[in-house]
Amino acid sequence: MADLVLQLSRVAYERCGRRLLDGVGLSLRAGEAAALVGANGAGKTTLLRAAAGLLPATTGDITATGLDPRTAAPAAAARRRIYAEQHPSCAWDQTVAELGALGSRPAAWKDWAGRLALTDLAERPLASLSGGERQAAHLARLFASLEEPYGALLLLDEPTAALDRGRRETVHAAVRAWAQAGAAVLVATHDEAWARAFPRVIALEEGRLIADGPPAAVFTAGLVRAVWAGSPA
Repeated sequence: MADLVLQLSRVAYERCGRRLLDGVGLSLRAGEAAALVGANGAGKTTLLRAAAGLLPATTGDITATGLDPRTAAPAAAARRRIYAEQHPSCAWDQTVAELGALGSRPAAWKDWAGRLALTDLAERPLASLSGGERQAAHLARLFASLEEPYGALLLLDEPTAALDRGRRETVHAAVRAWAQAGAAVLVATHDEAWARAFPRVIALEEGRLIADGPPAAVFTAGLVRAVWAGSPA
């Protein structure tokens, strides 16, 4: 049986009196990729942030790559985990190349910059780029940091939302390749077609897990209406 990479049990999180996660339990093993779906406000981003250890007030049990990310040293927790936030930003206006230089694997960053069509933008300040170009630059930096896929955990929050078709396809291919190489990948997405391409789909509603299984079982007419048409399930 493949190694267990992520395990959540009875995970809950409240903010301003509102319960954003309500007793969520799930697990991911090495080589497993799952799409995380739900309407806006369902708790997808909160769940990814909790799994990444970015919400220390989260209750319940969380184990990610063998550690509790809420209490582990940040460097140790991040060593085998990638978290790509939906709207990445920088504290100062770096160039694309300067952002890439923050990583410890310059050759890998150069490769990802080429794959995500960033080579010609290397000397451009991030503020001068389109939203999709900025997102691609941050993804290139994160993806370049992944040295060994097996047993790694990738938590990706709408990674392709602002990307053009070519860059989207590059990210889709990378997710498949990482899972095949033994990473555990959880991707929050509103791209219905991409979600249907995953072997496993996890659906949230108001902070609760309401479905978990193959796309054919999860994508009921009610779920599709609730997530993609804004109608009650």
